[in-house]
Amino acid sequence: MIHLTDSGYPAGTIIVAAATQPRFYEFQMSLNNVGAPVGTKLLIERSCDITQNFNNGVREMSGEWAWFLGDDHSFDKNLLMRFLRHNVDVVVPIAPCKIPPWMPCMMHGPEDPSKGFWQEGMLLYDWDELSGDGLMALPKGDFIGQAGMLVKKHVLDAIGYPWFKCGQLDPGRLQEDMMFCHELQKLGYTVWVDQEVVFDHHFTMAVTARKHEGKWVPALKAPNNDVMVLPDAKPRLNRDEGAHWHKLPGEKDYLKAVA
Repeated sequence: MIHLTDSGYPAGTIIVAAATQPRFYEFQMSLNNVGAPVGTKLLIERSCDITQNFNNGVREMSGEWAWFLGDDHSFDKNLLMRFLRHNVDVVVPIAPCKIPPWMPCMMHGPEDPSKGFWQEGMLLYDWDELSGDGLMALPKGDFIGQAGMLVKKHVLDAIGYPWFKCGQLDPGRLQEDMMFCHELQKLGYTVWVDQEVVFDHHFTMAVTARKHEGKWVPALKAPNNDVMVLPDAKPRLNRDEGAHWHKLPGEKDYLKAVA
């Protein structure tokens, strides 16, 4: 973490819930380089009890805000300052799910709320719904996780211990993040989603191949054994002027081509 002495924003606490060590170098490098107001505190809470790690972090925090991080994400060095500039009670980036088809980790609320605010089979958001500019107010009753969420201290004070609770929606699952979102909305706070920030979500995946239209093409195999075939990831072979593979376009070139 890099302290910015002239940021103009109050100090707060970055809370990392981890196991014994970070799972990904990408996370550690992001954390090392992120800019924060001078006096900001870094708390790395380590145990197998992720829910209580977050609770312990809030209990020991100082300053005017808490930024909640897991150790399987990476992010831009200016992200924390961007969120502070929004100057809202709660703001969160968009995190993709770890399994194909890698939809946003956001859910629409139940079609019939009279049957309960949490129901199985609720629809995930589509990326098209989150492709606007700036902040989007999460509709009341919808759900998003706490990964990368910045919350002001007075909001956390209004919730009180335990800020994160597991087994509340489904007794057999953690879901402390979804319950936290529900409690924020129940208290009348707006959860603002920054539609211009995708919070990279890291996980170990297998690179493999599958037959597509009779030919092998690259594919990714997720931890749940779902496979996504990627025919567009296969480069073309140029045979005219000395055989060579065309390079795939870089991110900027690709986005320019499809715009």
